[in-house]
Amino acid sequence: MHVTILMAEHCAAASSTLALEVLQAANLFYGDSHGERCFDVVTASIDGNPVMTSSGQAMPVDAALEHVSATDIVLIPGFIFTLKAAIGSFSAYKPWLEKQHRAGAMIASMCNSAFLLADSGLLDGRRATTHWAFTEFFRRLHPSVHLDETLIVCDDGELITSGGATAAMDLLLYIIRRFVSLDLAQTCARYLLVDGIRQGQTPYAQWAMPKNHSDTRIVEVQQWLESNFASAVSIDELGKQFGFGVRNFKRRFKEATGHTPLTYIQTLRVEKAKALLESTRMNFEAITMQVGYEDTNSFRRLFSKQVGLTPTFYRKKFCSERFE
Repeated sequence: MHVTILMAEHCAAASSTLALEVLQAANLFYGDSHGERCFDVVTASIDGNPVMTSSGQAMPVDAALEHVSATDIVLIPGFIFTLKAAIGSFSAYKPWLEKQHRAGAMIASMCNSAFLLADSGLLDGRRATTHWAFTEFFRRLHPSVHLDETLIVCDDGELITSGGATAAMDLLLYIIRRFVSLDLAQTCARYLLVDGIRQGQTPYAQWAMPKNHSDTRIVEVQQWLESNFASAVSIDELGKQFGFGVRNFKRRFKEATGHTPLTYIQTLRVEKAKALLESTRMNFEAITMQVGYEDTNSFRRLFSKQVGLTPTFYRKKFCSERFE
């Protein structure tokens, strides 16, 4: 199976070399039992010249894209720290990606290279994921893409997208499993000390409160909530406190932030609970009270639904070592 790693300017060197190493591992293990490679891998840039990666190092490639006439799989490394510098050149890759897509190639994006794939138009009306930190920006640029930032890997047939940074490993193992075998993917995972494909990005996400809107009165409400999220104020009372009618307040808040006032307050409280689980020894009952809830079981259910982990497992995964 022929694989092309599309090396765009400013791409992450780590993603690029990870793809080379994991696919080479797959070839070695596959060769032990079959006597041949399962992947023929080439790296390619738009002109065949070395690519300046995010680390500032020039990475040589095997070919120019125009010389890769046919391929089975296209892998696009991400731009986790360099998206702003790279995004202006994405349109140059559209013709080649469209050609490969028409020819039946499977195209996979790592991390936020979903921006490059979306820029080609191939993701319009399709399901996709990307690094959770870029979701708001992605939705503004590509509203026709059905983005689900909770996913680590999103398989939409011949288009596969993946979550942030180390999700590249999940993507590569998924590709090995899909195109070769589950046994080979598991063998590679064990050898590389990987637990297997993770189920989602949600436990890793940090919520950025949306304030990049023009409704200054709603910004005032948001600022008050940040300092008073544990207050036992009703939504109706909150609106009246800032001079809104009940219906007008709920409508204005949703239009400005993308969230209802209730879900906004709930998310603030969950984020505070996450911080306390990470940095203190407080039990969850005490945390529940501190963030403004009285019913521990109810808040535990809300936490688990939003985060994708129970409070116990969240603390086990993210708690600072000094508190263990």
